[in-house]
Amino acid sequence: MARQDADYLITFPSNLEALLQHCAQADIRFPRLREVETLSERLPPDLRERCRDQWNIRLVDMYTTQETGYMALQCPEHEHYHVQSEHVILEILGDSGLPCAPGEIGRVVVTDLHNFASPLIRYDIGDYAETGALYDCGRGLPVIKQIMGRQRNQITLPDGSKRWAMFPANEWGHIAPIHQLQLIQRAPNHIEAVAAMQRPMSAVEEQEFIAVMQRVLNFLHRVEITIVDEIPRSASGKFKDFVSLIKNLTATKAAYAPSCRGAKFPR
Repeated sequence: MARQDADYLITFPSNLEALLQHCAQADIRFPRLREVETLSERLPPDLRERCRDQWNIRLVDMYTTQETGYMALQCPEHEHYHVQSEHVILEILGDSGLPCAPGEIGRVVVTDLHNFASPLIRYDIGDYAETGALYDCGRGLPVIKQIMGRQRNQITLPDGSKRWAMFPANEWGHIAPIHQLQLIQRAPNHIEAVAAMQRPMSAVEEQEFIAVMQRVLNFLHRVEITIVDEIPRSASGKFKDFVSLIKNLTATKAAYAPSCRGAKFPR
């Protein structure tokens, strides 16, 4: 990047996290860099602030999927997203199958308007998002307040209830020199924290780290730490920060009107 001296950077959020961490340790800056754009992964809640604090530049996130391409782009004046309605019809539906009101979280269902060979009609892609209200930017496109991620990114509690696993780096990054962190839920009362670092944690660090994880996840159960050299990415280069291996308690997608069910229609 220093050799290229680019004005813009487009990358995965997990790549950006690693880059920010490395540049902070090595005191590396990019004077010409004007903006960072992220896509393809869930954006951690603290990454925008870290990008502003360290590089003094704006982070712009984009909502894309392999099935339909670009679905929503960040507003130039705010941090919410505008649905690209000329390209897709995007609905956020509650468990009843009705559209979510602003502030409510529901399943993302999309209809691709330009895929004539194999159209997707009201296709449930497995994502969850929060509906947003129209703002003062003057754009009339539908608003997504935030993208929560895949259904499988939810943590399952012993009583069977679910919530989103949010554990921003500003909560645990100071405890130990961790350069990658992945949480794996192996049972309703057991989470394994896989931390990539070059040395073992001390007993004090372990206690503090476990206490932070239990607090931010609201998970007052067993948190086990495993130290590794590196956490592999998927074949596409993406990084999953939370993985649930629970099958029997994973809620199936709520049934709703047959006309809402996703389907692929061959040519």
